[in-house]
Amino acid sequence: MLKVSVIIPVYNAEKYLGECLDSILGQTLKDIEVLCVDDGSTDGSARILAEYAAKDARVKLFSSSHAGAAGVRNRGLAEARGDYLFFCDADDWIDRLTLSSLQTRASQADADLAVTGLRYFDSGTGMTYRVWNSPARTEAFAPQLLGEGLFSDLRAQIGGKLVRRQFILETGLSFQDQPRANDVAFVAVALATARRIVVDGEAHYHYRKNHGGNLSAGINDHPDMAARAWLRVKEELERRDAFAPFKRAFERTASQALVNSLLAMTDAKAAAAFFRQAKGELIPALGLARGEVSDDAAAFFELEDPLQMFIDRLSREKAARMKTRAALVSAKANQRCLPCRFVHRLFGGGGRLAKEGIDG
Repeated sequence: MLKVSVIIPVYNAEKYLGECLDSILGQTLKDIEVLCVDDGSTDGSARILAEYAAKDARVKLFSSSHAGAAGVRNRGLAEARGDYLFFCDADDWIDRLTLSSLQTRASQADADLAVTGLRYFDSGTGMTYRVWNSPARTEAFAPQLLGEGLFSDLRAQIGGKLVRRQFILETGLSFQDQPRANDVAFVAVALATARRIVVDGEAHYHYRKNHGGNLSAGINDHPDMAARAWLRVKEELERRDAFAPFKRAFERTASQALVNSLLAMTDAKAAAAFFRQAKGELIPALGLARGEVSDDAAAFFELEDPLQMFIDRLSREKAARMKTRAALVSAKANQRCLPCRFVHRLFGGGGRLAKEGIDG
């Protein structure tokens, strides 16, 4: 019996597709199927998929006429036959023990979800860094145990999540049909309605960013998608009578999503328009109030334009750079101390981590 169905949406991903497929087909867990749904690629992705399918019968190919990431993922849901589902974007990759670790933990704990941490690889800078450490829990737990930290501690994004397929069939969850953040509602509602969740304390999922082709690109064109995803979360949880226990978690995470969307924008005119939309439409629709939002989101209630939010972000980034620089200078000045010489070799003078980025 198939233990895991891995679902990969593919669209013009020829540059990274081989690395992604190699990481999945090289898993220590062999009882898997790999469902690749080509969303009308115009590059060499289809050829690469055909080559892998010819070499490994576990690779199954499907195609669509550019239905978008949500439609492709939903097609994968419909075709999957494994006990568990795992989603991987075509430009990402996973460690060799990922599926074995998550499937074993989920099976032994009879959990609906198994979660591992994430590492971001920034194609622009070449830096790798951990963006989330899973909660330090060795046993399965009910989502209510995390309370207001549920969506932030476990991150409402599909990367690094193994989901029991029967749970999805019972809840009827599907991916939201929108260009960005189409996985937020799927994951958040799953997290809130799961009977049990188990975590792997490592960060096994590698997410590639800032290369222009990943599924989260295009923030200037669709800055409101994250807010609309969280509105879907609210509606789904209310319909299932499951919103009240996670109201505070929703308020903090949904409001922070507004801030993150704004500060990720690079077009000043579009950012100003989104700021007005957030104040006048999105915040009321989400039911957010001044005292309920994250600290960063309070600016939506206090400011008349977003400029100060951008200035504050740049100030924080500059302070962080200065702090790092001061630490490096101090380490270099104390090279006679063995630990300091070690730090200097890593971070200064062209050391490995200075070149490759800090892997936290």
